[in-house]
Amino acid sequence: MSELINSFPDFKGSFGDKRLEKRASHVLSSLTIGKSSSVRQISRNEAEQKSFYRLLNNENFSEQSIEKGIITRCGELCQNRDILCIQDSTEFNLSGQRGRFKPQSGLGQTNHKDVLGFLLHSSLVIDAKSETALGYSYIKAWERKADRLDRHERGYRDLPLEEKESYRWVEAALQSKELLQSANSITVVADRESDIYDLLSLKDEKLQLLVRSNYDRKLVTGGLLSTFIQELPCMFQYDLPVTGDIRTGKQKGVAAMGLKWGKVQLRKPHSCKNKDLAKILELYVVEAKELNKSTGICWRLLTTHPVDTAAQALQMVSWYKQRWNIEQIHRLLKTDGFRIESSQLEQGWAIRKLTLLAMMGALRILQMMFAYQSNQEQDIEEVFEHSEQQCLQELNIKMEGQTDRLKNPNKYNTLKWASWIIARLGGWKGSQAERKPGPIVLIKGMAKFYTIHEGWQLFQNSLKDVSSQ
Repeated sequence: MSELINSFPDFKGSFGDKRLEKRASHVLSSLTIGKSSSVRQISRNEAEQKSFYRLLNNENFSEQSIEKGIITRCGELCQNRDILCIQDSTEFNLSGQRGRFKPQSGLGQTNHKDVLGFLLHSSLVIDAKSETALGYSYIKAWERKADRLDRHERGYRDLPLEEKESYRWVEAALQSKELLQSANSITVVADRESDIYDLLSLKDEKLQLLVRSNYDRKLVTGGLLSTFIQELPCMFQYDLPVTGDIRTGKQKGVAAMGLKWGKVQLRKPHSCKNKDLAKILELYVVEAKELNKSTGICWRLLTTHPVDTAAQALQMVSWYKQRWNIEQIHRLLKTDGFRIESSQLEQGWAIRKLTLLAMMGALRILQMMFAYQSNQEQDIEEVFEHSEQQCLQELNIKMEGQTDRLKNPNKYNTLKWASWIIARLGGWKGSQAERKPGPIVLIKGMAKFYTIHEGWQLFQNSLKDVSSQ
């Protein structure tokens, strides 16, 4: 694979101005080094700080151009792969800085009327076989105007889907299909909000759907989807490891799960306004439910993939669980990583652009987390450029200890090998008996690595200058 193809954008041709392209790449690097959404904190001096402000407030440095630069690189990475496109939406709460923002600058209501901020919808691209992150196939930020009419006044129920916010689920799937033409197959994975008849109807030779059921839909055979599922016997049982969560008080353990699946034919709902869609939609339903618990885990999934065996049903559950990764991206953008919601910028548009750039920094952290969780070896060139790999090779010598226990145990020049070095830079001890490095350690390590790499590049350039004299 060419070293020029990795998940980080270079923004070449994105803005029609080489100076903007260079400055955008510089801001992206500074975001990772600074671990913050504060322009003041990620700037090395006042002149650089002013240049960053000018860039973020420059109309030619548009959201659409940033998005194009990010997703185009991802399209080049997906050739001949089976791809999962994991969609999700989130909101950014900027109410704490309400008095700082200029009016009509890209902020508005979110899902709560009293919250000032903006919304973000994206599609994270993952290799279905290796479970490695490759980039994004769709990104969209928007705000809701404070003075907009309510749903009743807009006649929301009678509007075509294209005029509703929920169209983003369909739009993201269509754009992903267009962008990832060189992939073998594309499976859109999404949560309950995406349970839309129009989306489920998009299946073709390349595009498949896997969404969590939100509605108790009517079946052609009579009755409801819930009744059909309830009448099925438990077809397979398995144990599901459950990770603990200090924030919610959830205990670590193992859940006993029961699995059901079957083919269903859904009736087209009256709420669907698209007259071109078929009146009957044939899908498969998979339910994974915790046994002997009325309020335990329950995932009811609708898919266009054929499901006739336990192995196929488990595959659908496994793919749906990949949604956790896009939630990790949102977490890194907000609290644990780049702290977008604490930004001190005065323009909502500028914060939104900064968020798009921070998404690439969050992606790189996720890629390294994948490297430690999976036995698959992701190509290092999909994440790190050639000069970064050279710098890592020299750092590895320094970071390894004297004993075998503190040697880098991973295959040379793989992403897992690089992640071990980055984690060591972030304060991780490196012992194989120690807990795997988490996102905060990796963020700290990446910040330190970029600082070292910048100095290393300056030194390499000085050697070239000397040799040329």
